[in-house]
Amino acid sequence: MKHIRELWPYLKKSKKILIFALISSFLATSSKLAIPLIAGKAVNMMFIEGSSLSISSLSIYLVLMSTLLVVGIIFRFIFDYLTSLLGQNVTKSLRDEVYSSYLRSPISSIDSKEQGDLLQRLINDVENVQNGLVSGGASFFDGVVAILFTLGFMFSLNWALTLIVIVLTPISMLTSRFLSKWNSKYFKAQARSSGKMNSFVQEGLTNSVSVATLGLEKKREEEFKELNSSFKNDVYKASFGASLINPATRLVNSLINASIITCGAAFIIGGVNIGVIFAVGDLSAFLVYASSYMQPFTEISDVMSEISYAFASFSRIKEAIDTPLDKDNGKQIIEGAFAKISAKDVTFSYDNKRDIIKDFNVDVKKGTKVALVGPTGCGKTTLINLLLRFYDPQRGSFYANDVSTIDLKKKEYRTHLGMVLQDTWIFNGTVFDNIAYAKPNATLEEVKKAAIAAECDSFIERLPNGYDTLISDSGGLSTGQKQLLCVARVMLLEPEVIILDEATSNIDIRTESLLSSSFDRLMKGKTSFVVAHRLSTIVGSDLILVMKDGAIIERGTHKELLEKHGFYYELYSSQFSA
Repeated sequence: MKHIRELWPYLKKSKKILIFALISSFLATSSKLAIPLIAGKAVNMMFIEGSSLSISSLSIYLVLMSTLLVVGIIFRFIFDYLTSLLGQNVTKSLRDEVYSSYLRSPISSIDSKEQGDLLQRLINDVENVQNGLVSGGASFFDGVVAILFTLGFMFSLNWALTLIVIVLTPISMLTSRFLSKWNSKYFKAQARSSGKMNSFVQEGLTNSVSVATLGLEKKREEEFKELNSSFKNDVYKASFGASLINPATRLVNSLINASIITCGAAFIIGGVNIGVIFAVGDLSAFLVYASSYMQPFTEISDVMSEISYAFASFSRIKEAIDTPLDKDNGKQIIEGAFAKISAKDVTFSYDNKRDIIKDFNVDVKKGTKVALVGPTGCGKTTLINLLLRFYDPQRGSFYANDVSTIDLKKKEYRTHLGMVLQDTWIFNGTVFDNIAYAKPNATLEEVKKAAIAAECDSFIERLPNGYDTLISDSGGLSTGQKQLLCVARVMLLEPEVIILDEATSNIDIRTESLLSSSFDRLMKGKTSFVVAHRLSTIVGSDLILVMKDGAIIERGTHKELLEKHGFYYELYSSQFSA
């Protein structure tokens, strides 16, 4: 019931469709189930009146049954169409909410989860809900309606036989429910294994070049076999449990049929008086209803495994939707120009055990170019994440114009910052769309101006359709060219604070030289933070912060740091030694 209550808001959005679907189910089922009753009455008349049954009387029965058959077919089509439409509406709503939750979740929440598992919830699990809870739920409801109508018609024919059916029915229901509940844990395990395997495969395909270069094919193959074996075992257990449901309910249904035939024959042959007229035609109709009565239980048992699997998927979807959203308690905005930014006693830890940043302090005035250098893992990128408020420090804070960034509205605060990452992000679309993505109302002239400033206009013009050329992240452009487009995207926005996180690490020396002048134009008069392994790119910085183990161990200009012959001197010398 909990899952039904949670699913109801999504069904409620298509309430009219749901109501018409339910009405169609009632009309389709009642029309279909009325036919055996009429046929039975016709058979009774043949036995009672013999050859005196007229052709006209028989024609009336045939026309009535044909009409009911056509009506049943029409409303069955309407029911199937509406439930399919309802399922797609629910699927869309769920997918919209899951993706929206991903976008609004803290970066820390996304970083802590496997990408394959996130995709599993967005795509496969939503499909499971559509197939199981919506389509399967529709079959379940349709089966319940069929059972109720069948019981009504059976009571009208012979209440004693009907009671026999009712007494034996709970055995079938309890058997199905017990097996479904017992099997639920295996479906959950199957969903988890599927998510792990998807994540592993995606990771391998994304990094296929590294795998081949390092000669890890055999190792990855063995790891995949282990995951696949675990997935196979989970699927086997879930499938085995599901396969028990149908045979068990069929066995019970067969026992019920045998009881009906035996008792019904006794009523007719033995002339047992139960207060109702029960003839051969009535028995034939009752047997049809008995079979119809059993069929919904069989269908329900068939979809119970799908519904159980869908419930497991829906739990994972709700977990994703109910993930706490990125908190933003800020109420202030930056008034006027972005004059300065500073950090006071900033300390941060990902796990609250080991500090990644320790007592970080710095004051940066407008127009200052700050470089962050140090060995891998010293906390450079973490500082950038804190500056952008992807994470918040446990102690201390960053300040913009003497206002704590925690007190600023995140969205408004980030409009003042522009970032170019080491990893490029190019989506399927035109060159123009990729550059103007963060500024939808940008004109072609503005986009070209940004491209010229980023030194990428020349290669864009050489593309087949210039700025209208379709590109993607997987092909068509070199890594350096894609990086230049990302730089142009930031230049178009003209933010007041520029952040370059290893922005030139994937660019060759020639392209880097092209970028140097454009970066100078981009950062002129603006505050900038540059994270770089190539120390040659930050020689002209106004302030270089040398970090180690999360703390600033040296600070100064390039010349000042070289004169100290300290850690920076060692780093710089190591890069230029033979």
